Amino acid sequence: MLRRPLVSRLGCGAAILAAVALPAVMLTPLVRSMIFPASQAPFPEPRPQDGWSVARYETADGVRLAGAFFPAPSPDAPVLLYFHGNAEAAAHNLPLANDLRARGLGVFLVEYRGYGGLAGSPSEEGLYADGEAALAELGRRGIPPERVVLVGRSLGSGVAVELATRHRVAAVVLVSAYTSLVDMGRIVAGPLAPLVVRDRFDSLAKIGHLEAPLVLLHGALDDVVPVAMGRRLAAARPGARWVEVPGTSHNEFPGLAALLAREVDAALAGARNAPPP
Repeated sequence: MLRRPLVSRLGCGAAILAAVALPAVMLTPLVRSMIFPASQAPFPEPRPQDGWSVARYETADGVRLAGAFFPAPSPDAPVLLYFHGNAEAAAHNLPLANDLRARGLGVFLVEYRGYGGLAGSPSEEGLYADGEAALAELGRRGIPPERVVLVGRSLGSGVAVELATRHRVAAVVLVSAYTSLVDMGRIVAGPLAPLVVRDRFDSLAKIGHLEAPLVLLHGALDDVVPVAMGRRLAAARPGARWVEVPGTSHNEFPGLAALLAREVDAALAGARNAPPP
């Protein structure tokens, strides 16, 4: 059999590589812009009667952040550390936080770098650093991780899962959670997703290692994050509570405050009543 010269074979390989790499280079900025749209809505100036304040703190890598802190009504009540989705700002969740506080819970709305008028550029590692800084800020306010419930919605679910692998928290609640951003990227980029999605947020690979009580809430009509992804996450963690909400989509989640308060209370009560290991 005749063999092609080495130079010819190398040239063919380079052409194939270029054919794959060029679309990947073109798709990467598009996919990243879909992951981090970075709403710039800032926190308004709170009035004394509003019952919350703007917390200002800094990450380990020097990014100055701001969050909205709603103190718990009682000193032993849990505090929800809330990580929002990609197309919103933390300020959009002020009504939700106010409703949660009226139900007996403290809330800290975390804002990410590059969102809400803050400096910096969002990335997977950057958002993890932002979450760590918010958890540390709660510690400075006398709230240890054992009193903190991590709540992550959509994009924020990946941040909550990562922090829950690092810290012993009271509970974790994920709302409209994805398995990984690579899996989400396949919806847009197909088989090129592993090449063009640089920020992995691989919750499916981590969720089995979570020790805290875990609840997953997902709209049955979610048109952004397929409900099948939420089911896979729940199945990957024995003992996780799966709540599929009928008639609810991704961006329209009516009654979320009441549902969160109910599920947090149930998760914490179950943890208190669980037999010692």
